[in-house]
Amino acid sequence: MIETEAWGSELASWTPLVVLLVVFAVIVAALLVRGRGGLLERIPEALERRTGIPGWAAAAMGTSLYGLLIAGQGFYSDVAWHIALGRDKALFTAPHTSIVVGLGFIFVASAIGILCATVQRVETDVVIGGMRVPWSMLPLAALGAGALAGFPLDELWHREYGVDVTMWSPTHMLMILGASFSGMASWLVLADAGVSPRDSRWARGVHVVAAWLTIMGLTSAQGEFDFGVPQFQQMFHPILVTIAGAFALVAIRLVHGRGWALAIVLGSLVFDQIPLFGDGEPVPTRDGGLYVVSALVVELVAWLAGTDRRVRFAVLSGAGVATIGLGAEWIWNQGAHQPWRSSLLPDAIWLCLLAGIGAAVVGAAFGRAVGRERAGRLPAAVVVAGALAVVVALALPMPRRVGDVSASIDVEPARAGQVSVRVVLDPHDAAEDARWFQAMSWQGGGLVIREMEEVGPGEFVSDGPLPVTGRGKALVRLHRGGELMAVPVFLPSDPEIDESEIPAEDRVARFQSETDFLLRETTEGAGGLAIAIYALLAVVAGVWIGAFVLAARRTGADAPDAPVPSLT
Repeated sequence: MIETEAWGSELASWTPLVVLLVVFAVIVAALLVRGRGGLLERIPEALERRTGIPGWAAAAMGTSLYGLLIAGQGFYSDVAWHIALGRDKALFTAPHTSIVVGLGFIFVASAIGILCATVQRVETDVVIGGMRVPWSMLPLAALGAGALAGFPLDELWHREYGVDVTMWSPTHMLMILGASFSGMASWLVLADAGVSPRDSRWARGVHVVAAWLTIMGLTSAQGEFDFGVPQFQQMFHPILVTIAGAFALVAIRLVHGRGWALAIVLGSLVFDQIPLFGDGEPVPTRDGGLYVVSALVVELVAWLAGTDRRVRFAVLSGAGVATIGLGAEWIWNQGAHQPWRSSLLPDAIWLCLLAGIGAAVVGAAFGRAVGRERAGRLPAAVVVAGALAVVVALALPMPRRVGDVSASIDVEPARAGQVSVRVVLDPHDAAEDARWFQAMSWQGGGLVIREMEEVGPGEFVSDGPLPVTGRGKALVRLHRGGELMAVPVFLPSDPEIDESEIPAEDRVARFQSETDFLLRETTEGAGGLAIAIYALLAVVAGVWIGAFVLAARRTGADAPDAPVPSLT
């Protein structure tokens, strides 16, 4: 366990944001000095001369991806903050400010792209008030605007419903997904600019970065499990791993060609070894998906079946990722914070097949757009069916229920401020098919998870001591099927939210919904606001999808000047 004081100062540090902004300012200054022409022409001219990539595209993509770096650093710090320390006391903490600044960069990137395209007199189909608007700026602007809107909405949500320390609240997901999908949007910028990865080393490099950020963006939602405090069904974990692998790896194989999907995945694993918090982390994260075997599966499918018949390639690749690839991820996740168990079967197989095939089909359509291929077009009905399959696979595990289970809890002092937890379940077989049965302490300066080990019929003991002092919250958590429930071991007094202490002492208690304890700070609030925000989230998602589809169709293979690259 890591002490609050030590990591409180690390997570509150403004140094990462300041350093990133200073580096960005130095880069901009260097481009201004090296550029030629008028003031507004200098940056895109210098980028184009150095990289061979159209200046407007290089400027927009560079700004967007740098914003993603800033927002990503703030995001991981913020999640670590809430898990290790609980709720924050101010709105503009260092992590929050980094997130807002990064999202602002993503939105401004679209304006920079439009400005540079106008200054460089780029031919575009859309001209508004003399401003030349490349199609690829639409999804970038939509993502940035939607994500930025999430920040004030999140504050409004917290004021109405309390501080929900979970990743997957609607306002949090608005910000997270807006940033996460910006890698995909940046990849479309390259297609819009007519840049093929085969044009030059610079072109290959930026295509690799965009591909890597695409798979990393799709992986970001797994943070719910990577950080070890998931508040939704564990079934989401294999489904999310399958979606990310199937979509991104199929698209990468089509755009980059043979071997690049595996190379990008291996490079990502190397990059992941760079620590975000110096020598250690307040809440150690663990990648939920490695994608190495999945990349090999996609390569094997391309070798045996080819990529010309895109629906066949996508279906076989998606099925392979959802079976062979997921089998490898299953082995890897035996060491996860919440290990994958056989209780996930058989539902995980058919849900992942549904999600994997659907995601691969959509990924094939996206890859065709980025690669600007005339051949290999997928029927629109097939792509829509693939997207719906992904939505259905994500919707089915959404319910969270509570079972009829009671627990007799005995706490035995183990060391200063820590106890060993003994639980007798009623009925005795209540944890027989559990997806996880753990004792957990969080928000007291770190995260401690203990597996509950069976020592007799219905009797379990924690495999190590559990902290029960300070501001930390200690629970016993039981997840079986669609049921997620918990009983408290220790909850501190919290006058700010008018909650009394639940001391660490022997008791008999009925399991309740986990959210009663994990989201102890939340309140009922007005139901109308929640409905309005969920509706807004649906509208924003529709705008994002529409912007991506429009940009992909107008900049990709259906564009009149689309080249026909060799992709095998």
